[in-house]
Amino acid sequence: MSLPADLTQCIQTSTGDFDALALRLFAYQYENNPPYQRFCNGRGVTPETATHWQEIPAAPAVAFKRFSLTCVPESECVKVFHSSGTTSGETSRHFMSEAALDLYLVSLQAGYAHHFPSLPLLALMPPPDVAPHSSLSFMLETLGAEFIWGESSADQLRHTLAGLATPCTLFGTAFAFVNFFDATRKENFALPEGTLLIETGGFKGRSREIEREELYALFTERFGVAPSHCYSEYGMSELASQFYSQGVDGPKLAPPWLKTRILDPVTGTDTVLGQPGLLAHYDLANYNSVLAIQTEDMGVWDECGGFQLQGRAPGAVLRGCSLLAE
Repeated sequence: MSLPADLTQCIQTSTGDFDALALRLFAYQYENNPPYQRFCNGRGVTPETATHWQEIPAAPAVAFKRFSLTCVPESECVKVFHSSGTTSGETSRHFMSEAALDLYLVSLQAGYAHHFPSLPLLALMPPPDVAPHSSLSFMLETLGAEFIWGESSADQLRHTLAGLATPCTLFGTAFAFVNFFDATRKENFALPEGTLLIETGGFKGRSREIEREELYALFTERFGVAPSHCYSEYGMSELASQFYSQGVDGPKLAPPWLKTRILDPVTGTDTVLGQPGLLAHYDLANYNSVLAIQTEDMGVWDECGGFQLQGRAPGAVLRGCSLLAE
């Protein structure tokens, strides 16, 4: 079978040899992605010398802003996802070839189904016609979401929630939820039992700040949804897969085709339980770019599995969907 077919089977069935697939994908990207090849050569690692997925060089996330990290010519890419921007105006670009987009569709659908039941999906996010380069908007449209967005979004959501008779999944940025709560003041909505809430994080920025504990308390107070039915999504435009956590303090969990290392920012070695470090993700669904990405996000391993996200590294610029929502 070809590499894309093997990756698709791995994601659809949550089986397969991660190490072997990662090394094959690394060899493909090394051969066809010139900026990444130069980076790997500078690190002294090639497909001939790498023997384990942890030896694959993780490209810094900032490289997606400075280089075209694509294995096919840009003109042959059918989709380009951008980050939501930063306060400096820089955006990352994730180029999707046709094969990469097909794999991305498989990943986002399988990853979502891995964590959540099939319920009607409401999105407090801009739709793709408003945000054509947003991977999150693309994901939600693919999952069949009804988008509630715009100048009248608070009134529209108020009307929609008041008429709900069956459970749904309500998905939005942290700031979108905060803005709705501010716009509706002290109105409460008793959502149907079994309703789920998913927020995308990003609690700190240039508008009103709110901590996760306070936001989840508002979910219970204003929506009648217990913290156990509240989830957080962690993703990046540079990644084709997503992490999810449950409740206020739940660890971020990945699907089987996505692995993470937490690295000491000084030594570059793997941290131990309780020691914070920089997150590096290895995503088999990243076919056309690079599978290994060194982020600017800090995290620490959770004793129950997964990791706890600790925000941006000191000096990292503000970015992401919360900036877009703001």
